[in-house]
Amino acid sequence: MSKSQVLSVEKNNRRVIDDAAFVIRSWNWKETSLLVEFFTLKHGKVLAVAKGAKRPGSHFRGLLTEFSPLRIGYYGQNEVKTLSRAQWMGGFFNLEGEAIFSGFYLNELLVRLLPREDTFEGLFGSYVQTLKNLAQRDTNHEVSLRTFELDLLESLGYGLPDTGQDWYWDGEELKPCNERRVISERHILIEHAMIDRLRQRDLRLKETQTFAKMLLREMITHYAGDKPLNTRRILQELRRV
Repeated sequence: MSKSQVLSVEKNNRRVIDDAAFVIRSWNWKETSLLVEFFTLKHGKVLAVAKGAKRPGSHFRGLLTEFSPLRIGYYGQNEVKTLSRAQWMGGFFNLEGEAIFSGFYLNELLVRLLPREDTFEGLFGSYVQTLKNLAQRDTNHEVSLRTFELDLLESLGYGLPDTGQDWYWDGEELKPCNERRVISERHILIEHAMIDRLRQRDLRLKETQTFAKMLLREMITHYAGDKPLNTRRILQELRRV
């Protein structure tokens, strides 16, 4: 076997021994196992099967839950990896009330928008900080969510431009304002002062929070695709009760 063939085999059978991770969703797989999607520090979003996780004596039992910091190991050459270890790092984010739905909203954004096995270390840090904020009753949860949404879009290459001029969202992409473009009522004008505040994550003003919520909802809806976000819908329904 040539050196290039050896390297190819090693890459395809890559074994990750230790990576920080959070469970962002899981579901049953066969009779005794789980399919688990993780958001990891070094390898982004990873899908792995936890074999035998539902058996009473499984070393995975009770560990694979949302909002608990883990260290995991896995291996495999296909898109679905095999989970080899999971260790609780201690502590967890105790989300209560609406904060629980906000946490699941973060997870749904990661599931719907992140590509698999791309590194997003900065976004991982933003995710952890947002969970910390949601676990505290004296923090503004809306500001924390808008900040994470901005970080997410920026990490994916859809962030706001830094050009010192007004832009607008036309329903599909951001475009600069100029005399040759006519902005319709369906478009969202973003003045350069607002762009500066959002880029700096300066959400102290209520008007900035309100505008950010409207704009980011439109952008995320577009990039997430036609299927509505379940957590957003459920939270809206609960607030109407």
